[in-house]
Amino acid sequence: MKNWIVVFIILILLVIGFNFTLHARTFSFQDVIPIDRDKVSSIEIEYKDQKVVMKNKEKMLQLVDELSIIKLKNTKNRMDSTKSSLDEPYWIRVFEDGKEKYGLTLYGQDDLESFDFSKTKNKPSEYRIVDGNHVDIGKYIK
Repeated sequence: MKNWIVVFIILILLVIGFNFTLHARTFSFQDVIPIDRDKVSSIEIEYKDQKVVMKNKEKMLQLVDELSIIKLKNTKNRMDSTKSSLDEPYWIRVFEDGKEKYGLTLYGQDDLESFDFSKTKNKPSEYRIVDGNHVDIGKYIK
């Protein structure tokens, strides 16, 4: 009888530990949004009433490089309150070979939502930006 209790407690601890490590894991931007630098043909950025279409390869790669250094943590159902408390988010659409590939919504400097338009069932993925290297998207709109 005591063996079963010990095995049961160990299983519970393993499940708790696995759950903790799964949710504590951070990802690089490139891990979750694998933008192919060679195929990027344009990037659209929208903020409030402004819209910019970037076609300059050097500027586009600069933005991709800045995004690629951030670290993300997967979140679920966390941003509902964040979305309503912020002004306008930045809407970013990345085109590869002329086709819309990724959609990014940047809420302030802390939250990111991503869409992969190449998937048939496109459900947004939500991430918390966990590093201190925040990207200034505003400089690309000017």
